[in-house]
Order: sequence, then structure tokens, then C-alpha cells
Amino acid sequence: KQAITTGGVTYREQPWHKECFVCTGCKKQLSGQRFTSRDEFAYCLSCFCNLYAKRCAGCTNPISGLGGTKYISFEERQWHNDCFNCKKCSLSLVGRGFLTERDDILCPECGKDI
Repeated sequence: KQAITTGGVTYREQPWHKECFVCTGCKKQLSGQRFTSRDEFAYCLSCFCNLYAKRCAGCTNPISGLGGTKYISFEERQWHNDCFNCKKCSLSLVGRGFLTERDDILCPECGKDI
């Protein structure tokens, strides 16, 4: 609530000292950084991904979808493109047919016996 004399930031039409404009999660300064918001609160990308992003069924890391990151979605699960591989032979299944066996995804060759 103090006067801003230098280095101000405007977010949602409100002025902030750059030292006061921080991530809701980790409190790091957001001025000059990539950030996003949810429910009117600003977050650094790391906190946002850890709190809200869907998790890859292959590696369990967050799928940010930022920067054009591509991912596969099937039923209730999502995978990074690089993680969408046959469970048995590790063949990439991006753009190919696949089969499911419980939580696993298989190429047609490895899944022919199920």
C-alpha cells in the first residue's frame, strides 16, 4: 500500500512494487518471469504445475502444456509425447494404434497375445 516510485508492475490493472509481486505458492518474485494465474492468484510456472497440472501416466511429472508442449490423452490418463511408449518394447505409440492391458499401453505386436 506504499507509493511506487520506481520499478512498478501492473497486474490485472493494479499496481505492485516488483518486490511485492510474488508467487502465491513459493513467494519468489514474478517480475520479469513467466507466470500464470488461477482464481485471481499469480503463480510461478513450477508452483502452478505442481499444484494444478495433470500428471503423466508414464513418468508422473506434471504436463504443463505450456510452450507448445504436446501430450496424449486417452480416457482419464495423459502422457507426455516422449512417455507414450509400449510397456514391453518401448516403441513410441504417438500417432499409432495401441492396446491397453490394465494400466499398460502396448503396441499391436506386443499386445497380440492378450
